[in-house]
Amino acid sequence: MLERWFSVIKLPMSWRQFHRLPQNPAYQYEYRDKAAWLSPRPRFQSARLELRHPGELPAVIDARDSVRFRPLEEPDWPRLSRLFAGAFHQVQPFASLSARRRLEAARGCLKYTREGGDGPLIHPACHVALSQEHPHPVGAVLVTLVPPVNLDDSWSLRWKSPPPPDCIEQRLGHAHLTWIFVGPWHAGYGVGTALLARAALGLIELGYTELISSFLLGNTSSMLWHWRNGFQLLPSVDSRRRFLAMVRASHPLESPSR
Repeated sequence: MLERWFSVIKLPMSWRQFHRLPQNPAYQYEYRDKAAWLSPRPRFQSARLELRHPGELPAVIDARDSVRFRPLEEPDWPRLSRLFAGAFHQVQPFASLSARRRLEAARGCLKYTREGGDGPLIHPACHVALSQEHPHPVGAVLVTLVPPVNLDDSWSLRWKSPPPPDCIEQRLGHAHLTWIFVGPWHAGYGVGTALLARAALGLIELGYTELISSFLLGNTSSMLWHWRNGFQLLPSVDSRRRFLAMVRASHPLESPSR
């Protein structure tokens, strides 16, 4: 779903300016017709978190104003779109969109998740953070169930066929941190980490032992957040070292004849 919001960007400039242009790993940079052409080449990295009981969680944390937490409810969904758009306004592909298109993208991404496009929602792991001063969402975490793939190999997060109704209770896949976002006014105060702790507690109570996540290469703040919260990188799907090892394993060198 995220890939559809990337678009080709054309920037008229000189050849000299092109070589000074800051680059983002989500794009391929080319120069032709006196312009820089940025073509989307989004790449994702995945990580795994071993779940541990977070202990007693504080009911409220101080983040500009007091923030409390509760499970996600159906009436929350329409109020999450503007929060989502604000949280990702400096992150590609949303940073390249107009304010109107960014809000449209936010609604589309959340609708896709809500309707099961990212896998069934694991409701006990989905929470919102709310401002005590103004009772509206300032953050949210959405966790879904993705297929039971081998995480040490190349894999897809899409179910090839509809999962059974009891797939969450039976733990027939991997819990996936599909979205976690905090509004810019409350970011940096530990709200996201507190949401993650509540999601982890909900998963542990269901019997899950790990949580996987994905982030876009170039999204430095997300990468650092995952690292700080104990996620471990999973093997890269496009690792050249792994590809070479696979080639050597499938075509071993023959011993020289004597």
